[in-house]
Amino acid sequence: MKLISLSCNHCGAPLDVPKSARFVTCGYCDARLAVHHTGSTYSTELLEDIKQTTETLVRDVEKLKGDSELDRLDRQWERERAQFMTTGKDGSQSLPSKAPIVLGTGCVAVFGVFWTILAASMFPPMALFGIVFVIFAVGGGIIGCKKADRYQQAKKQYHERRRDLIANSKGEKSGSSDGSVRRAQRKVF
Repeated sequence: MKLISLSCNHCGAPLDVPKSARFVTCGYCDARLAVHHTGSTYSTELLEDIKQTTETLVRDVEKLKGDSELDRLDRQWERERAQFMTTGKDGSQSLPSKAPIVLGTGCVAVFGVFWTILAASMFPPMALFGIVFVIFAVGGGIIGCKKADRYQQAKKQYHERRRDLIANSKGEKSGSSDGSVRRAQRKVF
């Protein structure tokens, strides 16, 4: 059996190992080594270093996977959120909120009732316009309130999914203080 001379990567002690060996344990420091063969050269590497490098790569891949899931969720929410936007006459966009809808509907309905009473005393057929006006105002208010409710429900679901993803990524990182988690917590809206 042909032996090759190597040295331990941990303590530097000389090692004589068979040419076909892939792993060896140093007789001096008990370090476990991997034997690498490149062309006509042989070298050793600590198995612990290989294990640490592998674990680091696995953690990095998991972190990237978690970040990409979080980014995907954020992009999906942006698209969903844009569907709830209402555009004003000046082109400005806003999200639906119940308070302005109820207030606006109330004002329009009061005006419609006032119009109906006033029109009924002057020209009774015009009172029908006031009744139709009130019906449209109330109908529009109901539709607006339902849209605001759907938005609030979608927002709540988004926050829950986001919280779960962050909690899962923290659990996998076992409490490491990572900038991506802080970024993820900041981006909630």
